[in-house]
Amino acid sequence: MRLYVLGGGQLALMMCWESQRIPVEFVVYDEGSEAPAYRCARRASDPMGEVDRADVVTFEFENVDISIAEYAERSGKLKPPLPYLKIKKSRLEERSFFQSLGVPTIPWRRAVGWEEAFKIAEKWGRAYIKVPAGGYDGKGQYIYPRVAEKLVGYKGELLVEEYVDIKREFSLVAVRSEDGDVYFYPPAENYYVHGILVWNYAPTSVPEVAYDIVYKILEWGRYVGVIAVEFFESRSGEIYVNEIAPRVHNTGHWTLETDASQFENHVRAVLGLGIRRPRAVPPTAMVNILGVDLGKLPWRELERLGRVYWYYKAEARPRRKMGHVNIAGSSVGEVVERAREALRLIYGRDFPRLVMRELSPAQPRPVLYLTSGGTPR
Repeated sequence: MRLYVLGGGQLALMMCWESQRIPVEFVVYDEGSEAPAYRCARRASDPMGEVDRADVVTFEFENVDISIAEYAERSGKLKPPLPYLKIKKSRLEERSFFQSLGVPTIPWRRAVGWEEAFKIAEKWGRAYIKVPAGGYDGKGQYIYPRVAEKLVGYKGELLVEEYVDIKREFSLVAVRSEDGDVYFYPPAENYYVHGILVWNYAPTSVPEVAYDIVYKILEWGRYVGVIAVEFFESRSGEIYVNEIAPRVHNTGHWTLETDASQFENHVRAVLGLGIRRPRAVPPTAMVNILGVDLGKLPWRELERLGRVYWYYKAEARPRRKMGHVNIAGSSVGEVVERAREALRLIYGRDFPRLVMRELSPAQPRPVLYLTSGGTPR
């Protein structure tokens, strides 16, 4: 079998790592000459022609060459199906998709240009204004009125969301096979700083309706592969879908400590090999290594806490995901405590500089450490 993956970042790398036992030839297309996945997979020399040679085509990221994905869909080889990828090309299309399914979201409006967006936001008093395309890891998001002035002069469409007081963020990672078999990994509780995931842990408890929502999204287009759905829970108890990721996802990196990770199950599902349900799922925390190069990483100390996964990227830059640490243990309390220690070892007092490209005076200083009760301080 030959699997062709569009995108050669760390997600493709980990898919390749986790499918070494499977008799599959792994081929990757990435425009970068030093993509992490090239350490494990063969590089596609003919991006479009490789579709014809592949048995299955999948993707590790939404911002891939859509023309190749469309050709793979016409050839009957693209998994997950193309509509899920196209939904992720625009935050506005994603919100419209949720609305069509009756999936709960934070109240939102479509605006044309910055002036209309500001008028809508002003009525709410406080809002998020988001650029529809290219939004990931917190990019293209602006709080009104604090930092929205950066959008002055913007003429395209914008997404405006009412500000809601959020208690926590959690995600569900699920995998669906071609024949409709679905497995949910335990939910993870996630901690972000200005839109970028810093760390998370699993398992956590979530309302049952969250599973129903994910199942509805999967069945809409007969999804095949791994999907992640991120949720907000308000302080008054409502839950809202924030976004979907039709692929393996950062909030599921902790599953590498199970005996059937999200990466293995994505490959198995798209190749038609069926889902492996993990038999061992320990409480696990995951800490992202952001903006720290290998020479400055306290590797030995981190390895005493857990397992370090390194992505082999050429250059460390603010916000860039260079690797992560997984910390498994006998209880959630234990892994959360060790995750706090990993955060201190990786970042110390350099945390904002390593994560943020710039820290506006109007933005609050990022939270790094947690109290023993697990709430930010």
